[in-house]
Amino acid sequence: MMKSAIVLLFVCLGIFQCFAAPPTEEDGVLVLTKDNFDETVNNADLILVEFYAPWCGHCKSLAPEYAKAAKDLKARTPPILLAKVDATVEDTVASRFGVRGYPTLKVMRKGVASDYKGPREHKGIVSYMIKQEGPSAKAIDSSDQFNEITSKNLKDVVVVGFFPSKSGSGYNSFMDAANALREDFSFYIVTDQSIVASAQQKEGIVLFSAFASPITYSGSGSVADWVWDASVPLTGEITKDNAARYKKKNLPILKAFIDVDWASNAKRTNYYLNRLKKVAENAIFKNKLLFAIANKKDFGDELTRFGLAGQDPLIAIDDLPKSQKYRFTEEFSVKNVEQFGQDYLDGKLKSYIKSEKQPATNDASVKVVVGETFKDIVMDPTKNVMIEFYAPWCGHCKKLEPKYNELGDKFKESDNVVIAKMDATANDSPHGKYQAKGYPTIFFAPANDKENPVQYSGEREVDAMYKWIKERSQVPKAKKDEL
Repeated sequence: MMKSAIVLLFVCLGIFQCFAAPPTEEDGVLVLTKDNFDETVNNADLILVEFYAPWCGHCKSLAPEYAKAAKDLKARTPPILLAKVDATVEDTVASRFGVRGYPTLKVMRKGVASDYKGPREHKGIVSYMIKQEGPSAKAIDSSDQFNEITSKNLKDVVVVGFFPSKSGSGYNSFMDAANALREDFSFYIVTDQSIVASAQQKEGIVLFSAFASPITYSGSGSVADWVWDASVPLTGEITKDNAARYKKKNLPILKAFIDVDWASNAKRTNYYLNRLKKVAENAIFKNKLLFAIANKKDFGDELTRFGLAGQDPLIAIDDLPKSQKYRFTEEFSVKNVEQFGQDYLDGKLKSYIKSEKQPATNDASVKVVVGETFKDIVMDPTKNVMIEFYAPWCGHCKKLEPKYNELGDKFKESDNVVIAKMDATANDSPHGKYQAKGYPTIFFAPANDKENPVQYSGEREVDAMYKWIKERSQVPKAKKDEL
């Protein structure tokens, strides 16, 4: 009897699962919950899912554009579906996909998610999603085509899967990576055994690059992670299109800014590239420092950030993990560049910090921080410091200014709380954990715990900020404490 009851229970649960309520629609957008999410996205060849919060202003602005796109895409043949999830209610679903802000949009193919990187208005959404149709890995149908795609004239990375049977775990892993990374890399697939043999390859995955020998996937770890890692050569060219790969690699980069011109002056471009390669051959730099040429015309913003100007090449080390910059000031030669890299690894170089002049007096209720005084003020272990990174032209910053000044007044006579601000367009923050990604960005640097700043994301009102700071620091009652 007991065994029969257990079997009946599982049958009932299976029936319930099979007949879970299908998603409803709002303005053409599917409304997903934890009960119908997996069934919906796992059965969809292509679907766009928005994770939103009802109170989010950006979500409210997106809603009418998203609905218009949903109706247009649903009318196509075959249709492309758009869906949404209230992440404040279905938090378990949202957490599975790393949702930390709203709205977050994910493109999904049979349940495999990738980031949506397109516009957030009606026509842009429609255009972007139409481009997502079709195979993420294009077929290679001849040896000539294969040779052309992977030739020495290749200017970027291509990933080729050799799978004559189009089956098995390796093939499935390759296709999952192709679906997830189709916006970032070009994927191709070879199924003809004669082309596989002609290419002198075996079943598996190979990454071809303009700046390194082909790299074969070992079968260990995620294919997507391997592609990101293998796509960055020890020495190559960093561009606006592939900069995200270098950032994801998260290693310092020695950059030579030159006039890159592969079309009419490839000899000169290769001259600098090959000399960087000679430096990179030194084993001391392996897994510690990358090398790259970069087009001065495309990276003028970085040259300004490094304080570099003059004749080719302009060389600097961009320490991405620590947000530090180091400038090369010697005559260009393989020996001197190698020594520059060695001195960096040995900690002998002084980082370059863009900084305004220190103010003559700094006794206002909101302390002015510049690049050169950041360490002394913000990193003072005896003080709890709230610092605002602002831009002079930023409307939100201007709106915040009187409230922030009032906040400073409330803590002016405090012994251990400092309210500060820094013009992030004219000064560098010399610490990797204190970086503005928008304006204003506000960090709280606790006393005796400067390595773990807390970003303030609450209401930008005096009372709210004051109470928030008091909760995170032992604050003696100030004379102006009126709350």
